[in-house]
Amino acid sequence: MELKHLKSFHAVAELLHFRRAAQRVGITQPAISQHVARLEADLGVQLLERDRRKVRLTPAGQTLRDETRAALEQLERAQTLTRLVGGVREKTLKVGQLQYTSHAFLPGALSSLKAARPDVLVELLEIPPNEVVGAVRDRWVDIGFTFSPVQGADDLVTREVVKGRWVVWVPRGHPLAALEVVPVARLALEPLVLFERALNPQTYDFLMRLLTSGGHPVRVAHHVQQPHHGVPLVLQGLGCFVVGSYVIRDAPRGVVARPLGGFDNDLRVTAVWRPDGRTALLKPFLAGLPRVR
Repeated sequence: MELKHLKSFHAVAELLHFRRAAQRVGITQPAISQHVARLEADLGVQLLERDRRKVRLTPAGQTLRDETRAALEQLERAQTLTRLVGGVREKTLKVGQLQYTSHAFLPGALSSLKAARPDVLVELLEIPPNEVVGAVRDRWVDIGFTFSPVQGADDLVTREVVKGRWVVWVPRGHPLAALEVVPVARLALEPLVLFERALNPQTYDFLMRLLTSGGHPVRVAHHVQQPHHGVPLVLQGLGCFVVGSYVIRDAPRGVVARPLGGFDNDLRVTAVWRPDGRTALLKPFLAGLPRVR
């Protein structure tokens, strides 16, 4: 058994909810499902019964939970005591990162925080954008990122950090490369490369509605989990890569990006935090985030 798989199982066993367990552990829901599946495969038994409505522990799952709980708690205590004996007095800033796009704005904030407060440990948690407001309000994270406009956050502080638009990456010799703006309806004729829906279901569904708004079916040739996997597929002629303009900064000479047209093409990312949040830790972090003018 791997420790990370056991920790994921305990989170699900306690909460009986995969999404909330994934938030607690700080990974995606598909990842925590894979951890549990690997643990079941290693042990050769079913630990959980799950359907669309609920998650239940099997007798084997109850036994594993009960027999390993004390060991996990002891391990966590040992880790804490070891750091204390070693003179580590670290503080933690929990950041709800926006998977697939956070690399466009997080590095500067992390560098700024490290320069000002090298004693602070940053814990990056993968939070779906539609759950960021709740995660910040419920103190799962100190700061999170989501797409604008942000709904239901009147009691929180928000600040836009990235402004962009939807673009399509195509080979330099592709007919769409000759256009200044690509009508979104034209993409119905092309094989497309998109991000995995599990990474951001809300935005993925919005994009699919947009792509099918002309009444034509969409041909998705490939899904990618990491943005840097999309451009090589374009270079190989395997599809046109649709993505936010701020996601890909440097690309090979053989491809070009063209903005999409035919709709209100405004794509923004907003930081969300509590007004009574950990100001001393957040201030240098916020100083390293870009500002939208």
